[in-house]
Amino acid sequence: MQLTNRHLLIFILLVATILRFYNYFEIPFTHDEFSALFRTHFNSFSDLIEYGVKTTDTHPPGVQVFLYYWTSLFGYSEWIVKLPFILSGIGAIYLIFCIGKEWYNETVGLITAAFLASIQYTIMYSQIARPYTSGLLFSLLMVYYWTLIMRKPESQFNRNLILFIFSSTLCAYNHHFSLLFAAIVGISGIFFIIKKHVIKYLLSGVAIFILYSPNLPIFFHQLNMGGIEEWLSKPQNDFIFNYLAYCFNYSFLVYLVVLGCLVFGLMNARKQLFRYKKQTILFFCWFITPFLIGFFYSKYVNSVIQFSVLIFSFPFLLFVLFGFITPQKTTINLLLITIILSINIFSLIHDRKHYTLAYQSAYRELIIDHGKTQQQHKSIFSVIDSNREIAPYYHKQLGIDTNYTWFDTFTSLQDFSRFLKEKSEQKSYFYFGSLSSNNPLSVPLIQQYFPTIEWQHNYAGATSYLFSNKTNNIVTKSFDELSFESENSPNWSPVDHNLIIDSLHFTGNKAYLMTPNQEYSFSFTKPLNYLITNENNFIDISLQAYLPQNYDEIILVTSLEKDIENIHWSGTPFNTFERIDSTSKWVKIFHTVKVSDIPIDDKMILKVYIWNKGKHTFAIDDFKIIIREGNPIIYSLLEKF
Repeated sequence: MQLTNRHLLIFILLVATILRFYNYFEIPFTHDEFSALFRTHFNSFSDLIEYGVKTTDTHPPGVQVFLYYWTSLFGYSEWIVKLPFILSGIGAIYLIFCIGKEWYNETVGLITAAFLASIQYTIMYSQIARPYTSGLLFSLLMVYYWTLIMRKPESQFNRNLILFIFSSTLCAYNHHFSLLFAAIVGISGIFFIIKKHVIKYLLSGVAIFILYSPNLPIFFHQLNMGGIEEWLSKPQNDFIFNYLAYCFNYSFLVYLVVLGCLVFGLMNARKQLFRYKKQTILFFCWFITPFLIGFFYSKYVNSVIQFSVLIFSFPFLLFVLFGFITPQKTTINLLLITIILSINIFSLIHDRKHYTLAYQSAYRELIIDHGKTQQQHKSIFSVIDSNREIAPYYHKQLGIDTNYTWFDTFTSLQDFSRFLKEKSEQKSYFYFGSLSSNNPLSVPLIQQYFPTIEWQHNYAGATSYLFSNKTNNIVTKSFDELSFESENSPNWSPVDHNLIIDSLHFTGNKAYLMTPNQEYSFSFTKPLNYLITNENNFIDISLQAYLPQNYDEIILVTSLEKDIENIHWSGTPFNTFERIDSTSKWVKIFHTVKVSDIPIDDKMILKVYIWNKGKHTFAIDDFKIIIREGNPIIYSLLEKF
């Protein structure tokens, strides 16, 4: 049997299927999937729209309505909920081949299909039951019929126009960004459609609008709700570069393959550059326009842009990169797609660790670790900071008890501190499991009572710890300390020795007196890259303070500066903490910099100081800067690690 490009396409689809269905029954639900499934428990369609979409969601109702009926028919098992979305991801690969073949040639179609089949971006979102690969499928379906309308108007024009209207409407009901993409494609068609079909084409736009119009009240209501800035920060100027790196698995080898294909195409298509110029410009506009709209809307109005919402236009970036490759022999095509698939799969498994990290549910692992510690230690108690709605799902699935305290039951850090103090007098071990959103001050506060971290388990999106009250094996990475017993290191600005006192000290013989005349204390200053080598680490700052009865408006401050400009300012008020011993006026003060949540670069300077805003008199001692190991994979599903 002679090898053909059709065989190569089947091979790509087979690989794509294996990559998406590997260990299929172990793929967990994500937070977004749980959220969507919780919003399917309604007795009527009208309640679903009113309470499951309109007021609690930021997406059009399409996928939510689908899940409502799908789960009512087949249930809520992970594998059954995810199945249509995985199949959508596989279908999108076939469509990108068809579009590439139509606009360019079969070689381009195979190369773009191979990339879409094997990068983490499209694999991960295929395995998530949210409106991303469904939207990718609908967007490519819409472009495919748009292509037939433009390039082959003499062949079944009316049928293709109806299917274009249908797929565009699916885009509109799927996601606001797939709606945006469909609108961009539709408008661009005005410049490509032949004159005799202009009226029909314009009427198709009217038909799409009419079909979408029932959703307009929902759309405007959601628009008035604003963005999702309570958890999605505004994009930085390097967003596009981070996005492109993510698209290609943050892998140097994948970058080389992309560059190699680009150069190969340009070198072999010099005579056809003009021929491909029009569609390359078109596809670049299709890719870049949604990005620019989303970026500037997020920057200046409400934050909405994230990697997932650009997946609908992503395939056309591949056409921009690989569209100049001329038709090749089947054996050359086989070689090209083998290289692409091999490198992408290697980076997927080895570099991105997809089948480990994406297959661990943070919610599940926190409960499992709690159960293990309860079995291994008798004198132990647990606190978990997770999702109260999701946890019962895993308690039922795993059969693990709920003998722990929810972190959100504490009304303040002072409340948490009192709880820890009480438990430290009764128990030897403390288990703490938390999502990435947990207050970074929690760990240094815990270590005030349980100083030793026996182990730390890292997951994508969460971290769990086992603490003990042992003091003989404490390991801390103290970068610098100021105890006022000897000369301070050059990292500290000059300390006024006239204010060093030999009474009221906490440790040693001396302390430092802050007076009402000092609004700002001396400061610790150091380039950030001298402090940390891992951007997921924490910088814990602590000191002992001998305070008056009222110590409002005293703040322990950190400032990250670059070229004298303040990039990030944060502070913790002293009155966040309280005296451990009611007979003492000494209070231990903490402040933590969670470096992973700050866009940093090598030129940043860290400054640490006290802002005596309330003009109080108080003493300080044992001013410490400690580097604490963070979770290197906390944001690993989307970021480089």
